[in-house]
Amino acid sequence: MSEVKAPGGRSLSKSIVVGLFLAAIFLASLLIYKEFFILFLLVSTAIGAWELSTALRIKGWYVPRVPAVVGSAIIMPATYYGGPVVQWLVSLGIVAALIVWRTVHLIWERRKANFQTFLRTIRDFGAAAFLVIYLPLSLSFSMLLLRRPEDGAYWVLTFVATVALIDSAGYLFGRVFGKHKLAPGVSPKKTWEGLLASIILGSATAVSLTVFLLKGPWWVGVILAASIILAAVFGDLAESLIKRDLGVKDMSKLLPGHGGMMDRLDSMLPASLLSYLVMVVFFG
Repeated sequence: MSEVKAPGGRSLSKSIVVGLFLAAIFLASLLIYKEFFILFLLVSTAIGAWELSTALRIKGWYVPRVPAVVGSAIIMPATYYGGPVVQWLVSLGIVAALIVWRTVHLIWERRKANFQTFLRTIRDFGAAAFLVIYLPLSLSFSMLLLRRPEDGAYWVLTFVATVALIDSAGYLFGRVFGKHKLAPGVSPKKTWEGLLASIILGSATAVSLTVFLLKGPWWVGVILAASIILAAVFGDLAESLIKRDLGVKDMSKLLPGHGGMMDRLDSMLPASLLSYLVMVVFFG
């Protein structure tokens, strides 16, 4: 019997198995022992940083991979144990460290410098800052959610579950019923029908979890739903645009049926930040 393939040639059965495996690790680590979840997110962020820095190198933007991976991993526990001030200080410190590392590398490799070298160096500095802001800094807001003593794990569960169902609904309904392209120039497979399904299921999930898990009013759930849906959709499109610009289909082949770790984190990045902002404004 032939294996079912998702659009783009991916194995649908492998995608489901890997997705369930990741979901099991996520839930077990989050709800049983927070430090396990921090480790899980640390490893995921480190892998994502390796994938993204490698993809940037393919495009000709040099970001030191080892410092990027180590620095991205450090931000997670630093944010959880140190709070917002440490989060920003560590993020800025990592950007500075990447710039210094790149500068030393240039001095070591090149004895002569011209204007083109200078422009490439500035571009590399920008790529280093982009990597830190886009991946570890954005995702570290989930650590600020987790810091809440009573319901931190529930906040993380709420935004991750909402994003996961938004992605799943958009993919499955778009695959079966999709007729009208959402953004063909950026991501040809996304459809308006899939977006509508994402909005309906994402809203129902966010409102339900806000009321029953976070013990908040339904209208805050609506605000949270709108924020996460907006973040997830545009985060996914931004990742597609980045991959299109870099000339890659997936960030790696680490996860069968899914692509790379970055292909799973893309929607989570802005959703983490907006969920934190909703929490601060309405829950203090």
